[in-house]
Amino acid sequence: MIDLRRVAIIFVIAVLYAIFVNAFIGAFYIAPKYDDYCKSRFYPEKPYPAAVERKDCPGYKEPTQAELDACAEQIGYPDYRYDAYGCPVEYKGCNFCQRDYDSANEKYNFMYFIFSSILAVIGIGIGLLLPSNKSLNEWVATGFMLGGLVTLFFGTFRYYEYLGRYVKPAVILAELVIVIYLSYKKLHDKKKGSKNTGKKKR
Repeated sequence: MIDLRRVAIIFVIAVLYAIFVNAFIGAFYIAPKYDDYCKSRFYPEKPYPAAVERKDCPGYKEPTQAELDACAEQIGYPDYRYDAYGCPVEYKGCNFCQRDYDSANEKYNFMYFIFSSILAVIGIGIGLLLPSNKSLNEWVATGFMLGGLVTLFFGTFRYYEYLGRYVKPAVILAELVIVIYLSYKKLHDKKKGSKNTGKKKR
């Protein structure tokens, strides 16, 4: 019969540890915000006047095709200034805010992956080092191990899209090996503990 107390304790410890890791990293390593990089807007802040119709926009010095191509190659986008009618009146140059934000976000996710992996290993280590001579210790240890695995998977998920095509299967394989090893480890320790308990009863 399933012991609901055991399931509840393991689940709560695992979830709380994963949340703790996320909150801990977020407290000391702040994620980049989109508004800190891209503050300009494509469209005017004023609404278009409903009573005024304008068919032709005034002329202005438009960017050359070579400038637009160079901007696209550098992963930027052309930035314009618009009038109240939505007409472009000035080419402000190539805007790289999205590129800079993506670069900062990639760096943050990489560091998050590193920090979460370290804390995941710590959680798994706690689960392995706790003595399993008491049933409560076994529950707590399993909770920390599960929380460490959840943390590891979540950190990998955040940085997964930035990994190279050869690195992705290598990372997933390494995590799969860890899960299999821990499964055999805990199962072996549990059987060993059961044998020792049986010997003591005799």
